[in-house]
Parts: sequence; C-alpha cells; structure tokens
Amino acid sequence: MARKSEFGQEVITPRDADRGGAANDAATGELEADTEALLAALQREMIQEGSAICILDRNGQVIYTNKAFRRIAKPLAAVGSFPGKLRAALQEREWPGLEFETSESVPQEVRISVNGQHEYYHQQHWEIEDSAGNIAATGYVFECITRLKSATWALAEATARLDDITRLVSDWVWECDPTLNLTFISPRVSDALGFHPREMKGKALTELPAKPCRELQDLIDGNQRRPFRNLEVEITNKAGELHLFRLSGLPVYSPHTGEFLGMRGTAENVTQLRAREEALVQAKELAELASRAKTEFLANMSHELRTPLNAVIGFSEIMESELLGPLGNPQYKSYANDIRESAEHLLNLINDILDVAKVEAGGHKLDLDIVSPYELADAVCRLVAERAKRANQTLEVKLPEGLPRLRIDERKVKQVLLNLLSNSVKFTADGGTIEVSARRDINGGFTFVVSDTGIGIAEENIMRAFSPFEQIDSSLNRQYEGTGLGLPLSLGFMKMHGGGLDLDSTPGVGTKAYANLPAACIVDENAP
Repeated sequence: MARKSEFGQEVITPRDADRGGAANDAATGELEADTEALLAALQREMIQEGSAICILDRNGQVIYTNKAFRRIAKPLAAVGSFPGKLRAALQEREWPGLEFETSESVPQEVRISVNGQHEYYHQQHWEIEDSAGNIAATGYVFECITRLKSATWALAEATARLDDITRLVSDWVWECDPTLNLTFISPRVSDALGFHPREMKGKALTELPAKPCRELQDLIDGNQRRPFRNLEVEITNKAGELHLFRLSGLPVYSPHTGEFLGMRGTAENVTQLRAREEALVQAKELAELASRAKTEFLANMSHELRTPLNAVIGFSEIMESELLGPLGNPQYKSYANDIRESAEHLLNLINDILDVAKVEAGGHKLDLDIVSPYELADAVCRLVAERAKRANQTLEVKLPEGLPRLRIDERKVKQVLLNLLSNSVKFTADGGTIEVSARRDINGGFTFVVSDTGIGIAEENIMRAFSPFEQIDSSLNRQYEGTGLGLPLSLGFMKMHGGGLDLDSTPGVGTKAYANLPAACIVDENAP
C-alpha cells in the first residue's frame, strides 16, 4: 500500500512492488525523486549554514547570498576594503549612503564586529564562466576562522609562557627522544655548565653524568619508562669542574597513537645548596661540641668550687656558733656571719649556672611523682614568708577547692614557684601584696599563678627577661641585684614538663606569672 513521503510523494512499499512491473517502475521513480529532493534539501541547508557566500553577476548585481553571508553583510560593508563590484553591490542594495574605500585590493583575512564580538574570516573569490567561456558572475566566500585564530593565539601565549619559564627558572629543561638522545635544552644550561644548547643536542642523557648512573641506564636497558625525581648526579662543566645536579624526568607519549616519544625533565644545580648543607652540619656539630665542652667545664668548675665553698660555709658556721670556744672580739662573730652568707650566695649562683647549662644541654631528667598543689604552694610560701614579713608585704595563698593532684617533678616545679615568689618579693615595695593561686585551664591543663603589685616590666622587655644572665636594669649601680638566671631556668623546667611560662606585666601596676602544665600532668582521680 502506498504512503506519503515528507516531500508529498507516494512511496511504494515492497508489498506494492510485487503487484507488477509498472508499479515497480513507478515506485523506483518516486524513490529516486525522494532521494534527489532529500539531497537537494541537505545541500541547501549546508550552503545556508556553511561559509558565507555571495555571488554577483557580470553587471555587479547581487544574484545570490546565503544565510551565513546575510548575517555578516553589514559588518563586512563597514570594513570597506573589498573589490569594487562587491562594494558597489552592498552599497546599492543593502545600505545606501555607506562610504567605501577605493582600494581594489582583496584582503585574505578580515576582522569584523558582530553583536559586539570580534569575528575573523578568510576571504576567497573566483570567476564563474558560462558555457561559452565568458565570465558570467563572481563568487565570494568568507570562511570563519575565529576559533582557529583563538587557538593560534592560545598556542602562541602558551609557547611564550613556556619560553619565559625556561629562561627564568634556575633549573634547565631538557627533552630527549626514545633512545634518550637530547633533542632540546633550555638556554639556562649555559649558566649552569657553560655549554651552548646546540653543543649538547644529540648527546645521550646517560652520557651527562661524570660517573655511570645505573638509574639512567635502566631507562634504556630495562625499558623502564617510569618517572624519576631528584636523581643526584655529578656533571662536568665546560671548565672541567664537577657540579652536582638533581635530575627529574617524565616519559612522554603520543596523545594520538600512545607511542613512546622520549623523556622530558629538569636539572637543578644543587652544588652550592649541598655545600651550605654540609657547612650547617659542621656548624651544628661544632656547636654541639662546644655545648658539651661548656657543660663539662661548668660541671667540673662547680665541683671544684663547691668543695672549698662547703668548707668555707662549714668553718664559718662553726666560728659563728663559737662551737670550739669564744672568738674573743664580738666583731669576729659578725665577720663569720658575713662569710657564711657570701659563701652560700656564691654556692647558689654556681648551682643556678650549672642548672641552666644542664637544661640547655638536655642533661636534666624528670623525677616524676604525684604531688598535691596545695601542699606544694604552702611549702614554697613558707620559704619566702620571712622575707615578705621583713618587707612588710602581704603574702596570700588562694587556691580554690577541688584541684586535682599533679604528676610532676616536685623539686623542679617547687624551684620554679620559689624563683617566681623571690622575684615578686624583690621587686615589690614595702606594703605590697603577693598572691599565689592555681586553676584548671579550658584546654585541660593546669596553671600556677604568682601575682604581685611590684614595679612591673615593660612589654618590650619581657622577652629579655627570659634570656640567661639578662638584666632589665643593666646599669652598674642598678637597684635590684641578681644573676638573671631565675626566669630562664624556670622556663626550662616548665618546658621539660611539656608546659611553659608566661608573664603579663604593666610598669607601676604589677606582674602576673603563669606557670603552665599540660593536661598529661594531671592525675585522674577517677582512674582505678
């Protein structure tokens, strides 16, 4: 049974074709007509949507334009640099009054503006002859090359960027073929080795190291085309000097066939870097040797000094107490007291110096024990209570209830609190207030706080206060005596526990010292 095609003709089905030769002939004719109509429709669509086409007759009249040309006709006319025939035709037919240039040159490439966007076209024209060989018309074709131009510019920009990078980076860039023969070397190789890139082209990558490099040889022998990074090799420069380089490379494959094309990578000159590293290692070793020598010297000196000082202290105590009989003159007893106090002061100074040296050298070890913060605070305050009383100062202990016990080195933390309290007594005027408190921190740690109403420290001097032997008042006639070892030693002891020591001070108002312990130092009372 016949049916209608999309072009209006009847199409004969195979069943209809069996009805006779006439029907077959008619069906074949209609099928051919359908095919021709379809091809014609496709051809018209391709011509309309393809390149822009314009045809002029021998008189310069427009006889054909496709849809693509009509879209760009007005922007093309604005360019004004086309042959006279096309120029006149556009002026007369489409946009009268437009002025054109008189040049008859035909541009091969045209830039126009369509809806505010720049588009690029490649122009061609040809003469159309009639059957007698006479020129009957002229055709113009404008092929859009905007995407091609954009791709060309992007490629040029990427190439320029790569060229700038290869010239500016400290490394030199190399490429080689599948046999590892160098095909490209960046200009930076001249600075690194003194060779011009042309002098190194064609050399094998495996020939660059002064000594055979198994890793590079494996790239050929073992056919192991794998990336490598920071492969250190020594390369001889043009002057015959050895330089250390770190080579890094990647295999390169064809994006179309997957064929192995070679390797590509960089070479970084690390000769000076290695020399600096070795110098730093040597300096570190020398510093460690010096530190150990200092610690040993101080330990030996402290031992040598302690022995006679202990004798001086012991004999002065005997003389002061008149254990073996009266001294005769009462003034001698006063002298004996001065000798003992001076010797004890010197012994304490020697102990502090040795402790600081041991902390710096890591010689101190923690002797951990479980301690009550209440007992620790009371014990420290009893040691300074007499000095505070003589200065008419108020010494208060204000620890809240419910504080946990601490797993710490009791002697070291006690020394920290004693140093802080001694500073508060020393730098607080008569009638001032000194307070010891403690608290649990938000982060789970524990903090002892020693506050006073003393002279305070300027913010810019707080860091100096933590430096060994540093005195804020460094004048020869300074008011407050001391070695400047208390805070540095206290900081070292707190760091050994994993904590720290902070100062918050205002000149003329007072100082607060925070001795911080980490959560690991807190004993869980609920633990079994």
